[in-house]
Amino acid sequence: MVVLRIRNSHKRKYAFICLSIFGFIMYRYLGTPVGGRRLSRKLGLHANNSQFTLAGEPFRILGGSVHYFRVPSAYWRDRLMKAKACGINTITTYVPWSLHQPERDVFNFQTQLDLESYISLVAELGLWVILRPGPYISAELDLGGLPSWLLQDENMRLRTTYPGFTDAVNVFFDKLIPKIVPLQFKKGGPIIAIQLDDSYGSYAKDNRYMPFIKEALTSRGVSEMLLTSDLSNGLKAGGVNGAIRTMKLWKLRTKDMQELNSVQPNSPAMVTDIWSGMADAWGDLHHVLAPEDMVSTVREILRRGMSINLYMFHGGTSFGFMSGALGIPSYKAIVPSYDYDAPLSEAGEYTPKYHLLRDLFSRYNKTVEDVVA
Repeated sequence: MVVLRIRNSHKRKYAFICLSIFGFIMYRYLGTPVGGRRLSRKLGLHANNSQFTLAGEPFRILGGSVHYFRVPSAYWRDRLMKAKACGINTITTYVPWSLHQPERDVFNFQTQLDLESYISLVAELGLWVILRPGPYISAELDLGGLPSWLLQDENMRLRTTYPGFTDAVNVFFDKLIPKIVPLQFKKGGPIIAIQLDDSYGSYAKDNRYMPFIKEALTSRGVSEMLLTSDLSNGLKAGGVNGAIRTMKLWKLRTKDMQELNSVQPNSPAMVTDIWSGMADAWGDLHHVLAPEDMVSTVREILRRGMSINLYMFHGGTSFGFMSGALGIPSYKAIVPSYDYDAPLSEAGEYTPKYHLLRDLFSRYNKTVEDVVA
């Protein structure tokens, strides 16, 4: 009888442990009580008149760009944990078409290009994701991340609704989008927003192009908030109905805010790229931006109640021959280092910018656990 009681006791403990684990998983992925109220995954990122909300609660995006394809997968966790420790609540990353589809009939989503594993790790660490799948992404990549085999078509017209281009985009999105749809916020994942193309307002060759990209995403199951991102003078031409317009900038100028307000009144404002530095070209000195100058701009953006994303928070390395080049005023190839004078150096080391930003973000930060698990 004593042995039987001991065994029953062990069974009860084992059952309790299993139920606790199951309960934690449900708590983590289906909603956490905030102020005694359970929040719903049915309410994703939403733009009210003056602020974003997530799961119905006020939410300020404190983002940082960390490109999975520029960081060896063994270091992903380290870089992301350092981003969270700085006060970042959202990771943004581009998706390089040229790397995922290096040849017309070859696709690669393995190891360092395992986007699903990267996004899942971001979620595990309690961070959100803004995904930037292009198809054009700029990012100092050769051909802006478009695969070079597109140019085998001598009539090719990139970033337009030319059938040779749209057919290729559709093939790529058929492979990519099913991987990210289950990782959206409303499905229990960390993706709260998705950006359409990149800086199209500076190109704008085809007014049907951005509606095509929007339809290509939504028809495949993308249901989270859509964004566009442009310099202030490209906000109008680069936008599309149904997507929030956001800005790229070095310094916050009055005319930038006026332009954003004129094309998008009564909506929360976001800077999707506040540059922490810039890429270096062969023959140039390493570009640096004084920490105090960058942080003063970030401080002013936050003081105005805007959301923000640091480009880059951690730059990493442009491996192999993926680097692009500058064409204006003259041709200059970009070096493989993508240090970008970012808060975390190319080697993942802390910089003075990191410490200043951590102190600043501590006044504004609201963790994922404070919003919804």
